[in-house]
Amino acid sequence: MNELEKLTELFTQFPGIGPRQARRFVFFLLRQNAGYRSTLVHAISDVAEHAQQCTHCLRYARLHAQKPLCNLCADSSRTEEELMLVEKDTDIDQMEKSGAYSGKYFVLGGTLSLTGKKGFIREQELVKRLEGASELSEIILALSATTDGEYTSDYLTTKLSEGKDIKISTLGRGLSTGSELEYADATTLKQALKNRV
Repeated sequence: MNELEKLTELFTQFPGIGPRQARRFVFFLLRQNAGYRSTLVHAISDVAEHAQQCTHCLRYARLHAQKPLCNLCADSSRTEEELMLVEKDTDIDQMEKSGAYSGKYFVLGGTLSLTGKKGFIREQELVKRLEGASELSEIILALSATTDGEYTSDYLTTKLSEGKDIKISTLGRGLSTGSELEYADATTLKQALKNRV
């Protein structure tokens, strides 16, 4: 396998990128000047060196020097009474753009699959996170309005309700069925959060 094929293969491992688009990325990089390519290499190295997983929400971010927490988890002005469960890091970014939520987050890392395909959530890490959450009064399930998202919400509602006096809510249906949270606009997210059930 030569260098072009190796780089193309690496790009195909990105979510949603097929072989043709990966090949376009490779040739795009070849057309750029050496300065651009060098900046890209340094940016990738910097992310690899400085971005770490927050010990509370499990999203990747640059953590505080004193504590292994991201800026959202370290922010004392955010309420400890609400915990929003999301599938992926980008869902937090999208929710933050809406400006409608001021609680804490937890990244599940995926969804469970209803169809038998391999699904995954950080269930043990979530249980551990909830152990120290004495002020918590509501868990908001902010999962995609897909079959797997709905299945995961149902599963978590059942699991989290066992022996606990915590309100479990889901986002209202401002989100259309089949949509992913990552692609929802700020107004839709505000409405979905406001109309949670």
